[in-house]
Amino acid sequence: MSKRLLKKLTLLSIILWISGCATPSKEVQIEGPTPGEKALSKIAGPAERTEGSLWADSTSRPFLFVDLRASHVGDIVTVKIIENAKATKETGTKAARDSKVKIDLAGPKSLGEFGAESGFSNKHDGTGSTSRSGAFTADVPAVITAVLPNGLMVVEGVREVLLNNEKETITLKGIVRPEDIDTTNTVPSNKIADAKIEYTGKGVLNDTNRTGWLGRILSFIWPL
Repeated sequence: MSKRLLKKLTLLSIILWISGCATPSKEVQIEGPTPGEKALSKIAGPAERTEGSLWADSTSRPFLFVDLRASHVGDIVTVKIIENAKATKETGTKAARDSKVKIDLAGPKSLGEFGAESGFSNKHDGTGSTSRSGAFTADVPAVITAVLPNGLMVVEGVREVLLNNEKETITLKGIVRPEDIDTTNTVPSNKIADAKIEYTGKGVLNDTNRTGWLGRILSFIWPL
């Protein structure tokens, strides 16, 4: 067996070993409870209807012209996530310095004039730029989990899609003003204060994009 063939087999064995060190995929399941289930658990059961009363309690909305927009804990509001972010940064640095030193020494005329002279120049010119952009759109139903004393509402939502052992999860949380909710119980994400929006994936495809622990160690020791 030649040395070249032995090196190739050794390299192939190392590659197969590194690829085998990746974290094995596990069966993905939808987890709970969701924010909606937590909010509904806070709501008391329906009050018993009293004799002679047309409606069960004050939480009912029986009137024809009542505003049906979400306003109570447990109500559902649809959040239209429309996030477009773009940032550009440019920097430039320019510096220069020149210095010159000259020394004349006096001596006998027979030797003529003599002295010393030195010069120094230092220049620096550097530029840099960076650009980053991203877009994210989705419709996520959220649940009002709390109503603050000033009328603002805390909304939380989770949307999980499980397909072929691949789970895509969108979570959001923020504070909404009642007047920003339209008649279709929809609010844009740019109207939500303290918005926290997260989009994650879990499954075989996500694990494939991850480098194994041994590969990460080798990348740390020998970076590209």
